Amino acid sequence: MSDKFKLKYGYTNVILYFTLFLCMLFLNFTMPAFEPFSLALFVAMLVCGLNIWASVGLFLLAGGLSFSVSLLAFPVYAIAGVLFFAVFWFYNRAGKKPGAETVIFLAVALAPFLWIYAEYIYADIYRAAIVAIVIFILAFVFISALKCVLFKAGRCRLAAEELVFLSAAVVAVGTGFFNCAGGYAYDGAAILLILIACAVLKNASAAYVALVLSIPRAIAMSVQAGAPDLSACAAFILYSAAALCFLRAGKLPAALAIFLSDVFVRYARDFWSVGADAFVSSAFYLTMLTSLVPCFLFLLIPEFVYEKAANVLKLYSERQLTRLNINANRSATGEKLFEIAAVFKEIENTFISLDESGATAEDASQFICNKIAEDVCGRCANFERCRNEGMGESIQKLVSVGGGKGKVNLIDLPARLTAECVNPSGIMFTLNALLSEYRKSMLEAENASAGKRLLAEQARGVSTILKNLALEQSSPLSMNPDAERRIRDLVAKKGVVLNEIMVYGEDDLTLSLTVSGRHDLKKLVSAAEQVLGRRMTLSKKLPLAANKYCYVLKPKPAYDAAFGIASATKTGEIACGDTHSVIKIDERTFMLALSDGMGSGEYARRISDCTISLVESFYRAKMPSDTILSTVNQLLSFNREESFSCIDVATVDLDTGCADLVKIGSPLSFVLSENKIRVLESESLPLGILDSVKPTVLREALGAGDTVVLISDGITSAFSSSTDICAFMESVPCLNPQTFADELLKKAIDMCGGVAVDDMTVVAARIFESTD
Repeated sequence: MSDKFKLKYGYTNVILYFTLFLCMLFLNFTMPAFEPFSLALFVAMLVCGLNIWASVGLFLLAGGLSFSVSLLAFPVYAIAGVLFFAVFWFYNRAGKKPGAETVIFLAVALAPFLWIYAEYIYADIYRAAIVAIVIFILAFVFISALKCVLFKAGRCRLAAEELVFLSAAVVAVGTGFFNCAGGYAYDGAAILLILIACAVLKNASAAYVALVLSIPRAIAMSVQAGAPDLSACAAFILYSAAALCFLRAGKLPAALAIFLSDVFVRYARDFWSVGADAFVSSAFYLTMLTSLVPCFLFLLIPEFVYEKAANVLKLYSERQLTRLNINANRSATGEKLFEIAAVFKEIENTFISLDESGATAEDASQFICNKIAEDVCGRCANFERCRNEGMGESIQKLVSVGGGKGKVNLIDLPARLTAECVNPSGIMFTLNALLSEYRKSMLEAENASAGKRLLAEQARGVSTILKNLALEQSSPLSMNPDAERRIRDLVAKKGVVLNEIMVYGEDDLTLSLTVSGRHDLKKLVSAAEQVLGRRMTLSKKLPLAANKYCYVLKPKPAYDAAFGIASATKTGEIACGDTHSVIKIDERTFMLALSDGMGSGEYARRISDCTISLVESFYRAKMPSDTILSTVNQLLSFNREESFSCIDVATVDLDTGCADLVKIGSPLSFVLSENKIRVLESESLPLGILDSVKPTVLREALGAGDTVVLISDGITSAFSSSTDICAFMESVPCLNPQTFADELLKKAIDMCGGVAVDDMTVVAARIFESTD
């Protein structure tokens, strides 16, 4: 905050100095002898850096009215004005500003007042001393108050002590205004200010404004009565309460409430003794103008003026730093995640580059030919003759055949090589040895290449996850302070006081709040639903301290789900080769998975378990689906034995009812609606057969009452056709998915003569509209 006020020339400059002049003028009417209370505001103007010439001129102009009281009063203003003008002019020329010595200058400026008023006006040194002390203290009150008005008002939130200083300054000016303009004018101005405060603040703070405005009238009435009289405080607070009660209905009801309240107060205070005669008295109706005029002016002010002022107060009454820190931390986290994602992307590129740098088949064939020529033909006496006659072409043909078959024998020898070569057996032996070594090296290279591709895909998957997280974290949280205030007020009406509250997010709307003491969670949820217009549910409950909790509420999904699982192991086996999984990916999405390992028994069960565990873990990490399936496929294909697996995966969004189904070599799946059965088929091979996999991806829109059914091939084998399966499903009501799964499994076993000829599994999930 700057300690020097600078304002460009213009209407705002004129309004500021004119307002300060009126305040100094009213301050001089605080007491009947035109005491220089305006000296306090004059000193504050100079300390705050206002123009010295303008400040002195206004101070002397306001003090000039003292001639109407006494010729002795004006010298007090003149001496103080000249003294402070000289002091601040000297300091400005020196490029400095007065510090603690301002206290001394103020005391010196009050010395003429103490002498003149004590000697010639009061004829009482004690009274003059008391007034001088009050002016001295009031100067520092005005310094703090004027700093708040010039440097903080409309820019930041004011501290409690700053509000006290402002209130004291208002009381001082208001007292002078009351004595200068009279009670009717003061009451009218006060009622207008109370109405404006109610329209802008819209809370109990308006009652505090009314209390501050009532103090000048209370002081005047107490002086007049010679005893404390606080009836004005009660009346003004009544005005603010009436306006706040009717403000929700509009400006007109609020103005009318204050008008009627003022009429009642004035009748009770001034005309009660007259009785019914007051209603025929013109004086009674003239007093109505005191509240009628300000109410009319209040209605003339456009609504947007109040809304603009209210928005400014709301902005600077909230604690913005916490919100800014949250978004700053999110942004920093997002940047770091982007950097880490780039690292994994480079790892992917590195593995891809390394995988592309291996030797080609042509290079290997040429190497074998050169090796044969060196180790076998080079030791033959006919080497030069064979080389000149092009015998190397026959050897290249033999190497090419051996590369395709893996080894060579006598029937593979070219005719020319058989007829002219003196050592064909040596060539065959050396070639088969080299081919054997080549096969081993190629197998190692292929495994290494598969490992590099797997690591490259994993790095790409991790990079994708980190990028998605980075994008999510980098976007700032959209806050909703208006909803926070409305929820806080609504909960307070229900008897619960919130310590903290924060509403943020749009697509992922979240409400966090902390509560101490006894409270009802249903009241919190009800208030949130009423304000946000969405059904809410408890997401987290975090204990913070003894009897203090943090609740996190999120919108309730449109649907909920019930599940049913039935499974039977092949007769004679101790382990089921089918594995199933039902997991909650997040608060709004669940996943069904069913894996059928080829064959039955312990080995099939291990393959199926591995497949489900990998898929489940990858989906929990929100890795892209194509990366998940490709990675699982490569892991299974590392083992060249029969390690194949058929898999069904279904992810369901409980907000929209949208289901994404992925089928790889799996049997039929079904979606059961009220009057319809949709059959879902797979056109892809099982995982682990080929290095690349092309899954069947389907998207289905589910509604309330729809059921997704996944079955293993043991179930389909038991029925003679898909038509028979559909016919049975139509005959069994699917209100309870567990009962439905049990009935389908029992029917499949019955159709096999009561014996499970293969592993059999049914997984069913039925969605329904969520209830409160």
